[in-house]
Amino acid sequence: MPHSDSLPQRRKRLARLAGACLAVAGLGLDALPSTRPGFNSLQIIVILSGVTLALLPSLIPRLAALLRRPRGKDAVKVALLSLVTLFVLEIALVAIGYETYFPQDMPSVLLRPAPWWTCDDRACHYARDEMTRACDSGQMRGRYCIVNAQGFHDTQDFLPGEALQRGAPRVLVLGDSFTFGEDADIGYSYVETIESLLPNALLWNTGIFGVGTDQALAAFKMYAPVMQPHATLLGFYVNDFFDNLFPIDGYLVAIDEKGEAHKLQQYHLDPWGNATKLDMRQIFMYRWRGVEAPANELERLLGATRIGSLALSAVDYLGKQIGLAQQTQRRRAVAQTREYLRELKAGSAALGSQLMIMLIPSLPDLQKPGPDYLQAIQLFEELEIPYFTPRDTLDAEVDYAPDRHWSNAGHQKVGALLADCIAAFYAAGSLSACDQVIMP
Repeated sequence: MPHSDSLPQRRKRLARLAGACLAVAGLGLDALPSTRPGFNSLQIIVILSGVTLALLPSLIPRLAALLRRPRGKDAVKVALLSLVTLFVLEIALVAIGYETYFPQDMPSVLLRPAPWWTCDDRACHYARDEMTRACDSGQMRGRYCIVNAQGFHDTQDFLPGEALQRGAPRVLVLGDSFTFGEDADIGYSYVETIESLLPNALLWNTGIFGVGTDQALAAFKMYAPVMQPHATLLGFYVNDFFDNLFPIDGYLVAIDEKGEAHKLQQYHLDPWGNATKLDMRQIFMYRWRGVEAPANELERLLGATRIGSLALSAVDYLGKQIGLAQQTQRRRAVAQTREYLRELKAGSAALGSQLMIMLIPSLPDLQKPGPDYLQAIQLFEELEIPYFTPRDTLDAEVDYAPDRHWSNAGHQKVGALLADCIAAFYAAGSLSACDQVIMP
Protein backbone atom coordinates (compact mmCIF):
# COMPACT_ATOMS: atom_id res chain seq x y z
CA MET A 1 0.00 0.00 0.00
CA PRO A 2 2.79 2.54 0.80
CA HIS A 3 4.27 1.84 -2.61
CA SER A 4 0.95 2.39 -4.39
CA ASP A 5 0.52 5.83 -2.73
CA SER A 6 3.99 7.05 -3.59
CA LEU A 7 3.26 7.93 -7.24
CA PRO A 8 0.22 10.20 -6.51
CA GLN A 9 2.14 11.86 -3.70
CA ARG A 10 5.10 12.56 -5.97
CA ARG A 11 2.74 14.05 -8.56
CA LYS A 12 1.20 16.33 -5.95
CA ARG A 13 4.62 17.50 -4.78
CA LEU A 14 5.70 18.06 -8.37
CA ALA A 15 2.55 20.10 -9.09
CA ARG A 16 3.08 22.22 -5.98
CA LEU A 17 6.71 22.83 -6.87
CA ALA A 18 5.87 23.69 -10.47
CA GLY A 19 3.11 26.05 -9.33
CA ALA A 20 5.37 27.80 -6.84
CA CYS A 21 8.10 28.20 -9.48
CA LEU A 22 5.57 29.58 -11.98
CA ALA A 23 4.23 32.11 -9.46
CA VAL A 24 7.76 33.24 -8.54
CA ALA A 25 8.61 33.53 -12.24
CA GLY A 26 5.54 35.74 -12.68
CA LEU A 27 6.67 38.01 -9.85
CA GLY A 28 10.10 38.21 -11.44
CA LEU A 29 8.88 39.39 -14.84
CA ASP A 30 9.38 42.98 -13.65
CA ALA A 31 13.12 42.35 -13.67
CA LEU A 32 13.20 41.82 -17.44
CA PRO A 33 14.73 44.65 -19.51
CA SER A 34 12.36 47.32 -20.93
CA THR A 35 9.53 46.27 -18.60
CA ARG A 36 7.23 49.00 -17.31
CA PRO A 37 7.02 49.13 -13.50
CA GLY A 38 3.92 47.70 -11.82
CA PHE A 39 1.86 44.64 -12.53
CA ASN A 40 0.68 43.95 -16.04
CA SER A 41 -1.80 41.47 -17.46
CA LEU A 42 0.86 38.86 -18.32
CA GLN A 43 2.18 38.86 -14.75
CA ILE A 44 -1.29 38.49 -13.32
CA ILE A 45 -2.04 35.51 -15.56
CA VAL A 46 1.29 33.80 -14.78
CA ILE A 47 0.99 34.35 -11.01
CA LEU A 48 -2.63 33.18 -10.84
CA SER A 49 -1.77 30.14 -12.94
CA GLY A 50 1.09 29.24 -10.61
CA VAL A 51 -0.98 29.71 -7.46
CA THR A 52 -3.82 27.65 -8.92
CA LEU A 53 -1.45 24.85 -9.94
CA ALA A 54 0.11 24.79 -6.46
CA LEU A 55 -3.23 24.69 -4.63
CA LEU A 56 -5.24 22.34 -6.82
CA PRO A 57 -3.67 19.06 -5.59
CA SER A 58 -4.82 19.88 -2.08
CA LEU A 59 -8.12 21.55 -2.88
CA ILE A 60 -9.58 19.03 -5.32
CA PRO A 61 -9.64 16.00 -2.93
CA ARG A 62 -11.07 18.13 -0.14
CA LEU A 63 -13.76 19.63 -2.34
CA ALA A 64 -14.61 16.21 -3.75
CA ALA A 65 -14.90 14.79 -0.25
CA LEU A 66 -17.07 17.71 0.76
CA LEU A 67 -19.45 17.08 -2.13
CA ARG A 68 -19.64 13.36 -1.35
CA ARG A 69 -20.40 13.80 2.33
CA PRO A 70 -21.19 17.40 3.25
CA ARG A 71 -20.32 17.53 6.93
CA GLY A 72 -19.86 20.65 8.99
CA LYS A 73 -16.31 19.67 9.90
CA ASP A 74 -15.33 19.43 6.20
CA ALA A 75 -16.89 22.82 5.45
CA VAL A 76 -14.91 24.36 8.29
CA LYS A 77 -11.69 22.84 6.94
CA VAL A 78 -12.34 24.19 3.42
CA ALA A 79 -13.20 27.62 4.81
CA LEU A 80 -10.07 27.70 6.97
CA LEU A 81 -7.91 26.53 4.07
CA SER A 82 -9.35 29.26 1.85
CA LEU A 83 -8.78 31.93 4.49
CA VAL A 84 -5.21 30.80 5.08
CA THR A 85 -4.54 30.81 1.33
CA LEU A 86 -5.95 34.33 0.93
CA PHE A 87 -3.95 35.51 3.96
CA VAL A 88 -0.73 34.09 2.56
CA LEU A 89 -1.37 35.70 -0.83
CA GLU A 90 -2.15 39.03 0.85
CA ILE A 91 1.12 38.91 2.80
CA ALA A 92 3.03 38.00 -0.37
CA LEU A 93 1.53 40.93 -2.30
CA VAL A 94 2.30 43.31 0.57
CA ALA A 95 5.88 42.03 0.63
CA ILE A 96 6.43 42.80 -3.06
CA GLY A 97 4.90 46.27 -2.70
CA TYR A 98 1.76 45.68 -4.74
CA GLU A 99 -0.39 48.83 -4.62
CA THR A 100 -3.99 48.73 -3.47
CA TYR A 101 -6.64 49.44 -6.06
CA PHE A 102 -7.88 52.48 -4.12
CA PRO A 103 -5.66 54.89 -2.16
CA GLN A 104 -5.92 54.49 1.60
CA ASP A 105 -4.80 57.89 2.88
CA MET A 106 -6.15 61.36 2.27
CA PRO A 107 -3.95 63.49 -0.01
CA SER A 108 -1.94 66.26 1.60
CA VAL A 109 -3.08 68.90 -0.91
CA LEU A 110 -6.42 70.53 -0.11
CA LEU A 111 -8.91 71.56 -2.78
CA ARG A 112 -11.84 73.96 -2.80
CA PRO A 113 -14.35 74.78 -5.54
CA ALA A 114 -13.39 77.80 -7.64
CA PRO A 115 -15.67 80.76 -6.83
CA TRP A 116 -15.61 81.95 -10.43
CA TRP A 117 -17.11 78.83 -12.03
CA THR A 118 -20.79 77.85 -11.90
CA CYS A 119 -23.47 75.93 -13.79
CA ASP A 120 -27.07 77.18 -13.72
CA ASP A 121 -29.97 77.94 -16.06
CA ARG A 122 -27.52 79.90 -18.26
CA ALA A 123 -25.44 76.75 -18.78
CA CYS A 124 -21.91 76.56 -17.36
CA HIS A 125 -20.11 79.89 -17.28
CA TYR A 126 -17.87 82.17 -15.26
CA ALA A 127 -18.73 84.79 -12.65
CA ARG A 128 -17.13 87.91 -14.07
CA ASP A 129 -16.52 89.72 -10.77
CA GLU A 130 -14.84 86.66 -9.24
CA MET A 131 -12.85 86.05 -12.43
CA THR A 132 -11.71 89.68 -12.41
CA ARG A 133 -10.39 89.22 -8.86
CA ALA A 134 -8.66 85.97 -9.86
CA CYS A 135 -7.02 87.70 -12.84
CA ASP A 136 -5.96 90.72 -10.77
CA SER A 137 -4.26 88.39 -8.29
CA GLY A 138 -2.49 86.47 -11.07
CA GLN A 139 -4.42 83.28 -10.36
CA MET A 140 -5.87 83.34 -13.90
CA ARG A 141 -4.32 84.91 -16.95
CA GLY A 142 -4.47 85.31 -20.71
CA ARG A 143 -7.56 84.34 -22.63
CA TYR A 144 -9.32 83.13 -19.48
CA CYS A 145 -9.51 86.74 -18.30
CA ILE A 146 -11.69 87.77 -21.24
CA VAL A 147 -15.13 87.41 -19.68
CA ASN A 148 -18.30 89.32 -20.56
CA ALA A 149 -21.24 90.11 -18.29
CA GLN A 150 -22.86 86.77 -19.08
CA GLY A 151 -19.73 84.85 -18.06
CA PHE A 152 -18.47 83.78 -21.49
CA HIS A 153 -15.13 84.40 -23.20
CA ASP A 154 -16.27 87.22 -25.47
CA THR A 155 -15.22 90.87 -25.53
CA GLN A 156 -18.83 92.03 -25.99
CA ASP A 157 -21.85 91.54 -23.78
CA PHE A 158 -24.79 89.60 -25.18
CA LEU A 159 -27.27 92.49 -25.44
CA PRO A 160 -30.48 92.27 -27.49
CA GLY A 161 -30.53 95.87 -28.71
CA GLU A 162 -27.21 95.75 -30.53
CA ALA A 163 -27.94 92.35 -32.02
CA LEU A 164 -31.34 93.16 -33.48
CA GLN A 165 -30.59 96.68 -34.66
CA ARG A 166 -27.62 95.70 -36.81
CA GLY A 167 -28.41 94.39 -40.27
CA ALA A 168 -25.09 92.60 -40.64
CA PRO A 169 -24.78 88.80 -40.38
CA ARG A 170 -25.49 87.53 -36.87
CA VAL A 171 -23.87 84.22 -35.93
CA LEU A 172 -24.25 82.44 -32.59
CA VAL A 173 -21.19 80.25 -31.99
CA LEU A 174 -21.43 77.19 -29.72
CA GLY A 175 -18.73 74.74 -28.68
CA ASP A 176 -16.01 73.69 -26.27
CA SER A 177 -12.32 74.54 -25.79
CA PHE A 178 -11.58 74.76 -29.54
CA THR A 179 -14.34 77.36 -29.89
CA PHE A 180 -13.24 79.12 -26.69
CA GLY A 181 -9.80 79.44 -28.35
CA GLU A 182 -7.58 77.19 -26.24
CA ASP A 183 -3.86 77.62 -27.10
CA ALA A 184 -4.51 80.60 -29.38
CA ASP A 185 -3.06 83.99 -28.49
CA ILE A 186 -5.62 86.69 -27.87
CA GLY A 187 -6.95 87.83 -31.24
CA TYR A 188 -5.98 84.61 -33.03
CA SER A 189 -8.79 82.15 -32.22
CA TYR A 190 -10.92 81.03 -35.12
CA VAL A 191 -13.89 83.11 -33.87
CA GLU A 192 -11.67 86.20 -33.49
CA THR A 193 -10.23 85.54 -36.96
CA ILE A 194 -13.74 85.54 -38.45
CA GLU A 195 -14.48 88.81 -36.64
CA SER A 196 -11.31 90.44 -38.01
CA LEU A 197 -12.07 89.31 -41.59
CA LEU A 198 -15.77 90.22 -41.35
CA PRO A 199 -15.76 93.40 -39.22
CA ASN A 200 -19.44 94.09 -39.93
CA ALA A 201 -20.57 90.66 -38.76
CA LEU A 202 -21.75 90.09 -35.21
CA LEU A 203 -20.58 86.88 -33.52
CA TRP A 204 -21.37 85.81 -29.98
CA ASN A 205 -18.94 83.19 -28.70
CA THR A 206 -20.39 80.87 -26.03
CA GLY A 207 -17.53 78.34 -26.21
CA ILE A 208 -16.53 76.85 -22.84
CA PHE A 209 -13.78 74.29 -22.28
CA GLY A 210 -14.58 70.69 -21.29
CA VAL A 211 -18.27 70.68 -22.20
CA GLY A 212 -20.50 68.66 -24.51
CA THR A 213 -23.49 69.26 -26.76
CA ASP A 214 -25.77 69.68 -23.74
CA GLN A 215 -23.89 72.88 -22.87
CA ALA A 216 -24.24 74.09 -26.47
CA LEU A 217 -27.97 73.39 -26.38
CA ALA A 218 -28.41 75.24 -23.07
CA ALA A 219 -26.47 78.26 -24.35
CA PHE A 220 -28.54 78.25 -27.55
CA LYS A 221 -31.82 78.22 -25.61
CA MET A 222 -30.63 81.13 -23.50
CA TYR A 223 -29.09 83.43 -26.10
CA ALA A 224 -30.50 82.52 -29.52
CA PRO A 225 -33.89 84.13 -28.74
CA VAL A 226 -31.99 87.28 -27.72
CA MET A 227 -29.68 87.40 -30.72
CA GLN A 228 -32.03 86.01 -33.36
CA PRO A 229 -29.00 84.68 -35.31
CA HIS A 230 -29.08 84.21 -39.07
CA ALA A 231 -26.77 81.22 -38.58
CA THR A 232 -25.88 78.99 -35.65
CA LEU A 233 -22.40 77.44 -35.73
CA LEU A 234 -21.63 74.46 -33.49
CA GLY A 235 -18.02 73.38 -33.07
CA PHE A 236 -18.28 69.62 -32.47
CA TYR A 237 -15.14 67.84 -31.27
CA VAL A 238 -14.92 64.05 -31.41
CA ASN A 239 -14.76 63.67 -27.61
CA ASP A 240 -18.16 65.36 -27.28
CA PHE A 241 -19.73 61.91 -27.49
CA PHE A 242 -18.09 60.99 -24.18
CA ASP A 243 -18.84 64.39 -22.61
CA ASN A 244 -22.51 63.91 -23.46
CA LEU A 245 -22.68 60.91 -21.11
CA PHE A 246 -22.48 63.35 -18.18
CA PRO A 247 -24.85 66.06 -16.96
CA ILE A 248 -24.08 69.62 -17.94
CA ASP A 249 -22.03 70.22 -14.78
CA GLY A 250 -19.75 67.30 -15.59
CA TYR A 251 -16.63 69.14 -14.47
CA LEU A 252 -15.73 70.80 -11.21
CA VAL A 253 -13.10 73.54 -11.28
CA ALA A 254 -11.12 73.34 -8.05
CA ILE A 255 -8.30 75.42 -6.58
CA ASP A 256 -5.39 73.94 -4.64
CA GLU A 257 -3.42 75.51 -1.78
CA LYS A 258 -1.11 77.30 -4.22
CA GLY A 259 -4.08 78.96 -5.93
CA GLU A 260 -3.75 76.91 -9.10
CA ALA A 261 -6.94 75.78 -10.86
CA HIS A 262 -7.70 72.17 -11.82
CA LYS A 263 -10.54 70.75 -13.90
CA LEU A 264 -11.88 67.52 -12.37
CA GLN A 265 -14.62 65.20 -13.58
CA GLN A 266 -17.15 65.06 -10.75
CA TYR A 267 -19.19 62.05 -11.85
CA HIS A 268 -18.63 58.32 -11.66
CA LEU A 269 -19.58 56.48 -14.84
CA ASP A 270 -20.68 52.86 -14.47
CA PRO A 271 -20.24 50.24 -17.24
CA TRP A 272 -23.74 50.95 -18.54
CA GLY A 273 -23.08 54.67 -18.97
CA ASN A 274 -25.01 55.87 -15.90
CA ALA A 275 -23.43 58.88 -14.21
CA THR A 276 -23.47 59.33 -10.42
CA LYS A 277 -22.32 62.60 -8.87
CA LEU A 278 -19.41 62.37 -6.43
CA ASP A 279 -19.22 64.37 -3.23
CA MET A 280 -16.24 66.60 -2.46
CA ARG A 281 -14.57 63.95 -0.31
CA GLN A 282 -14.74 61.39 -3.14
CA ILE A 283 -13.42 63.94 -5.61
CA PHE A 284 -10.67 64.86 -3.19
CA MET A 285 -9.82 61.25 -2.29
CA TYR A 286 -9.97 59.64 -5.73
CA ARG A 287 -10.55 61.94 -8.71
CA TRP A 288 -7.76 64.30 -7.68
CA ARG A 289 -5.37 61.33 -7.92
CA GLY A 290 -6.69 60.17 -11.27
CA VAL A 291 -8.44 57.16 -9.73
CA GLU A 292 -12.00 56.09 -10.49
CA ALA A 293 -14.04 56.25 -7.28
CA PRO A 294 -15.51 52.97 -5.95
CA ALA A 295 -19.06 52.29 -7.08
CA ASN A 296 -20.11 51.10 -3.61
CA GLU A 297 -18.79 50.30 -0.15
CA LEU A 298 -18.16 46.64 -1.00
CA GLU A 299 -15.90 47.61 -3.89
CA ARG A 300 -14.05 50.07 -1.65
CA LEU A 301 -13.42 47.42 0.99
CA LEU A 302 -12.31 44.94 -1.64
CA GLY A 303 -9.96 47.49 -3.18
CA ALA A 304 -8.40 48.17 0.21
CA THR A 305 -6.78 44.69 0.22
CA ARG A 306 -4.00 43.53 -2.10
CA ILE A 307 -5.71 40.30 -3.08
CA GLY A 308 -8.93 42.23 -3.76
CA SER A 309 -6.97 44.79 -5.74
CA LEU A 310 -5.47 41.99 -7.81
CA ALA A 311 -8.95 40.65 -8.51
CA LEU A 312 -10.32 44.11 -9.47
CA SER A 313 -7.35 44.69 -11.79
CA ALA A 314 -7.98 41.33 -13.44
CA VAL A 315 -11.66 42.20 -13.90
CA ASP A 316 -10.67 45.56 -15.45
CA TYR A 317 -8.30 43.83 -17.85
CA LEU A 318 -10.88 41.24 -18.90
CA GLY A 319 -13.52 43.95 -19.27
CA LYS A 320 -11.30 45.93 -21.61
CA GLN A 321 -10.55 42.85 -23.66
CA ILE A 322 -14.21 41.98 -24.02
CA GLY A 323 -15.21 45.61 -24.52
CA LEU A 324 -18.87 45.25 -23.46
CA ALA A 325 -18.79 48.31 -21.20
CA GLN A 326 -17.21 50.47 -23.90
CA GLN A 327 -19.76 49.31 -26.45
CA THR A 328 -22.66 49.99 -24.09
CA GLN A 329 -21.34 53.43 -23.17
CA ARG A 330 -20.72 54.26 -26.81
CA ARG A 331 -24.28 53.34 -27.83
CA ARG A 332 -25.66 55.46 -25.03
CA ALA A 333 -23.38 58.39 -25.90
CA VAL A 334 -24.45 58.31 -29.55
CA ALA A 335 -28.13 58.12 -28.59
CA GLN A 336 -27.78 61.06 -26.18
CA THR A 337 -25.86 63.14 -28.73
CA ARG A 338 -28.52 62.41 -31.33
CA GLU A 339 -31.20 63.82 -29.04
CA TYR A 340 -29.21 66.97 -28.28
CA LEU A 341 -28.54 67.61 -31.98
CA ARG A 342 -32.13 66.91 -32.92
CA GLU A 343 -33.33 69.45 -30.35
CA LEU A 344 -30.74 71.99 -31.49
CA LYS A 345 -31.84 71.58 -35.09
CA ALA A 346 -35.51 72.03 -34.17
CA GLY A 347 -34.72 75.11 -32.08
CA SER A 348 -32.72 76.68 -34.91
CA ALA A 349 -35.50 76.03 -37.40
CA ALA A 350 -38.07 77.59 -35.07
CA LEU A 351 -36.03 80.82 -34.97
CA GLY A 352 -35.32 80.81 -38.71
CA SER A 353 -31.62 80.28 -38.05
CA GLN A 354 -29.60 77.93 -40.27
CA LEU A 355 -27.66 75.40 -38.22
CA MET A 356 -24.20 74.34 -39.38
CA ILE A 357 -21.82 72.03 -37.53
CA MET A 358 -18.05 72.24 -37.82
CA LEU A 359 -16.65 68.76 -37.17
CA ILE A 360 -13.29 69.28 -35.46
CA PRO A 361 -10.85 66.44 -36.19
CA SER A 362 -8.51 65.15 -33.51
CA LEU A 363 -4.83 64.97 -34.40
CA PRO A 364 -4.99 61.20 -35.20
CA ASP A 365 -8.03 61.85 -37.43
CA LEU A 366 -5.80 63.80 -39.84
CA GLN A 367 -3.96 60.63 -40.76
CA LYS A 368 -6.96 58.29 -40.64
CA PRO A 369 -10.52 59.17 -39.54
CA GLY A 370 -11.28 57.41 -36.27
CA PRO A 371 -14.57 55.75 -35.23
CA ASP A 372 -15.86 58.84 -33.38
CA TYR A 373 -15.13 61.07 -36.37
CA LEU A 374 -16.94 58.70 -38.72
CA GLN A 375 -19.79 58.27 -36.23
CA ALA A 376 -20.25 62.03 -36.09
CA ILE A 377 -20.52 62.28 -39.88
CA GLN A 378 -23.03 59.46 -39.91
CA LEU A 379 -25.09 61.25 -37.25
CA PHE A 380 -25.05 64.61 -39.08
CA GLU A 381 -26.16 62.95 -42.29
CA GLU A 382 -28.85 60.95 -40.51
CA LEU A 383 -30.27 64.15 -38.97
CA GLU A 384 -29.80 66.07 -42.24
CA ILE A 385 -27.70 68.82 -40.67
CA PRO A 386 -25.24 70.73 -42.89
CA TYR A 387 -21.67 70.26 -41.72
CA PHE A 388 -18.15 71.37 -42.51
CA THR A 389 -14.84 69.79 -41.56
CA PRO A 390 -11.39 71.37 -42.01
CA ARG A 391 -9.66 67.99 -41.88
CA ASP A 392 -8.19 68.16 -45.39
CA THR A 393 -6.79 71.65 -44.85
CA LEU A 394 -5.05 71.17 -41.51
CA ASP A 395 -1.40 70.20 -41.09
CA ALA A 396 -0.49 68.05 -38.09
CA GLU A 397 2.92 69.66 -37.52
CA VAL A 398 1.94 73.30 -38.02
CA ASP A 399 -1.71 73.65 -37.05
CA TYR A 400 -1.81 71.72 -33.76
CA ALA A 401 -0.32 72.74 -30.41
CA PRO A 402 1.45 70.22 -28.13
CA ASP A 403 -1.75 69.57 -26.14
CA ARG A 404 -3.56 68.78 -29.43
CA HIS A 405 -5.65 71.93 -29.65
CA TRP A 406 -5.12 74.20 -32.63
CA SER A 407 -2.17 76.54 -32.72
CA ASN A 408 -2.48 80.15 -33.90
CA ALA A 409 -1.90 78.91 -37.44
CA GLY A 410 -4.64 76.28 -37.17
CA HIS A 411 -7.15 78.72 -35.70
CA GLN A 412 -6.43 81.30 -38.37
CA LYS A 413 -6.68 78.76 -41.17
CA VAL A 414 -10.06 77.54 -39.96
CA GLY A 415 -11.26 81.07 -39.26
CA ALA A 416 -10.45 82.17 -42.81
CA LEU A 417 -12.41 79.26 -44.27
CA LEU A 418 -15.39 80.00 -42.06
CA ALA A 419 -15.28 83.73 -42.84
CA ASP A 420 -15.54 82.96 -46.57
CA CYS A 421 -18.37 80.54 -45.81
CA ILE A 422 -20.34 83.06 -43.72
CA ALA A 423 -19.89 85.79 -46.34
CA ALA A 424 -21.15 83.46 -49.08
CA PHE A 425 -24.06 82.31 -46.91
CA TYR A 426 -25.16 85.84 -46.10
CA ALA A 427 -24.95 86.96 -49.75
CA ALA A 428 -26.98 84.00 -51.03
CA GLY A 429 -29.17 83.34 -47.99
CA SER A 430 -28.29 79.66 -47.97
CA LEU A 431 -25.47 77.52 -46.63
CA SER A 432 -25.34 75.75 -49.98
CA ALA A 433 -23.46 78.79 -51.29
CA CYS A 434 -20.52 77.81 -49.09
CA ASP A 435 -18.31 75.38 -51.01
CA GLN A 436 -16.94 73.78 -47.83
CA VAL A 437 -20.32 72.85 -46.40
CA ILE A 438 -21.73 69.39 -47.02
CA MET A 439 -25.46 69.79 -47.43
CA PRO A 440 -28.01 67.05 -46.55
